[in-house]
Amino acid sequence: MARKILFIFAHQDDEIAYIVTMRNFLLEGNEVHVVWTTDGAHFVPFEVRYAESLKAMKFIGVPEENLHFLKFPDGHSILFPRKIVEKVSSLMSEIEPNEIYTIAYEGGHPDHDFAHVAAVISSKRVFGDSCPPVFEAPLYNSYQSHITRFSRFIPATSPVFETRLQRRDILFKLKVILSYKSQYWIAIFPAIFFAPVRAMAGAEQYREVPSWNYLQPPHEGKLGYERLLVWRLFHIRFSDFKHAVMELL
Repeated sequence: MARKILFIFAHQDDEIAYIVTMRNFLLEGNEVHVVWTTDGAHFVPFEVRYAESLKAMKFIGVPEENLHFLKFPDGHSILFPRKIVEKVSSLMSEIEPNEIYTIAYEGGHPDHDFAHVAAVISSKRVFGDSCPPVFEAPLYNSYQSHITRFSRFIPATSPVFETRLQRRDILFKLKVILSYKSQYWIAIFPAIFFAPVRAMAGAEQYREVPSWNYLQPPHEGKLGYERLLVWRLFHIRFSDFKHAVMELL
């Protein structure tokens, strides 16, 4: 039986964590919707990110009418916690998904973490005890490391599921990534943008969201966005993220 599947991301390229999984859902005849909470326009105009997303999603097979851009300011999700959750909740009520997929709560990027929180809180508000399963996939974090770890979960008790990748799947994934031309230079070194492809050469991994306490950091030590220079320039700390979450609780 066909399912309605909702993906919730922060930026127009976060879906690299699920590209083959998303395509497989579509090939099975499921209805896929994708939400991006920010405009992705911190370094390039929204129109550029929008066009890249349209191209990538068309290549995967997601209909344009199933793409939802909330367009909150890139890098500043934590300034709009209630509005983002209201928008996401409204879309959930309209779509009525059977499954929800988002990015892991991992401290790599404040927008990623808040997209995750918005997915979890909205699902509970809309569906209550009948909440569909919510899954998360890793992008990057600094768990027990002084360098960025790509596509590796912070340990939790939830079992991990895998979409195994064959050579053709890796090539497919690479073709989709090449749609995001404006992001080739991320973190100065272009190779960093392709690190997730190398890290996930064997499989795309995801798991049901563990029982996170969003008033606590996802791991000990400095989080990725407290460590990386690009985020340190904005002076975003976990205390700022925590304040945004507290507005919702």
